[in-house]
Amino acid sequence: MYTTLSYIFYSIAILAGYLAAYELLLQIFPDYGLLEVLAGFVATAMFFPLVPVYSGFTSGDWLLSIICFGSIFLGVILGNQARKSNT
Repeated sequence: MYTTLSYIFYSIAILAGYLAAYELLLQIFPDYGLLEVLAGFVATAMFFPLVPVYSGFTSGDWLLSIICFGSIFLGVILGNQARKSNT
């Protein structure tokens, strides 16, 4: 149960990171193509928690950053709780 909830919160954090990256992609390349989408996908996969922070600093939209880091925080707590309940 805790493990499933942990993975759900991690998934929410990844989706928030990709949503912020998509907004950034629209700002940088308004008429983006397949190459820009693939490069953005790879870069976001490596740095997905940092992209919402950049969005917060540049445009003042901190909501995705709060969602991303809050979900990571809850995912770690629930993952540790799952490990404790198994031992």
